[in-house]
This record gives sequence, structure tokens and C-alpha cells, in this order.
Amino acid sequence: MGKVIWLTGLSGSGKTTLGTRITEDLCQEYRRVEFLDGNRVRDFFEDSLGYSRKERIRQLKRITFAAALLAKQDVHVVVASIAGYYEIRDFIRRKLGDSYIQIYIEASLKCVMRRDVHGHYAAFDSGNASSLIGLDEPYQEPRNPHLTVRTDQGTVSQSLSLIRKFLFNIGILNAKNPRRTLDAVRKRLEPAPLRGLHEIS
Repeated sequence: MGKVIWLTGLSGSGKTTLGTRITEDLCQEYRRVEFLDGNRVRDFFEDSLGYSRKERIRQLKRITFAAALLAKQDVHVVVASIAGYYEIRDFIRRKLGDSYIQIYIEASLKCVMRRDVHGHYAAFDSGNASSLIGLDEPYQEPRNPHLTVRTDQGTVSQSLSLIRKFLFNIGILNAKNPRRTLDAVRKRLEPAPLRGLHEIS
């Protein structure tokens, strides 16, 4: 059974950056690893859902379903998604059970607004966005995360080191395993070209 390492936190807290790096680490030890990023999932579905509470929850249930299927196939999954409500995190925990590892990527609202990686906060300030978690939608802080990482109080490397140490302590990462180059890892993960197939709609 694979593990689902879910990074939750405000937009701009560093979930995608850290999730990408942790996925690369896992790829050096396991053949079956996937990274599910909330923004990429939205892009895949071509923004078929908006940002109301109901639509956010529906989106997160999609991600949870995909993560559960992968974990049952012995795939380790890293998820980077806000998941800002108790309701949905309780749902995730119920559905994923012992596979679920919750890491709270914590950063102050002031810090994430200054970073504004995706431009969401600027859009909100200009009146071009609403239902933004952390502003007009509350972010309900995790009550009992497995790990909390304060990204507004250190560097990316320091935050990554805390997560790596935690994953080593619970037996997911092996500190003694020789590190392969990331180029080799990425090459192994590239999909093989499809041969003899015609374009279909």
C-alpha cells in the first residue's frame, strides 16, 4: 500500500515547491511515485469547477479519489493542495486511512500575500477575484497534522530538510540510499513513446 503525503496550506505557502522536491526524493528510492498538484488538476479539467466552497470540496474529492486509487496500487503519492476546510480534511482522512500523511505548510497571510506566486491576492485586491481562502474564505488550520513546517521562518532548503527528516523517521525515505542524479530519475519517469497508434478523439 502506498502512502499519500498531503501538503496543505495557504496559496503561496510553498506546497508545490516542496512537493516537487519531495517527489524527486521519493523517485530516487521507489519506482512508483506520483505528484498531484491542485492547480494542475484544475488545468486538466479545464476549469470546469469554480472556487465556491462546494466546488472546492468537489475538486478535492476528485484528488482524493485519484490518490486512493494510486495508493492501492502501491504508488506513493505527494499531493499539494490547499484543502482549507475541516470538513474536507476529515473526508480525506476517512477515505485514505493509514495511508494518509498530513503535512501543514504554514506561512503567515502577510508572507503569502507578499509572495503572491499565482497572482491570486493581487486579483482579489483589484476586485477581479473572490472566494479566496485566507481572505474572504477562512483557512481552517489543521488540528492534528503529522508535521508542521513554517516556510515563513526559514529557507526552502531548511523546510525540505525538516520534511526529509520526518519521512526518514517514519521509514519512507532511506537516508543511506545512494542518491541518483535527478536527470536519471526524470529520464526514467518519461513516458515511452506510443507506437502504431493513430490520433483518436
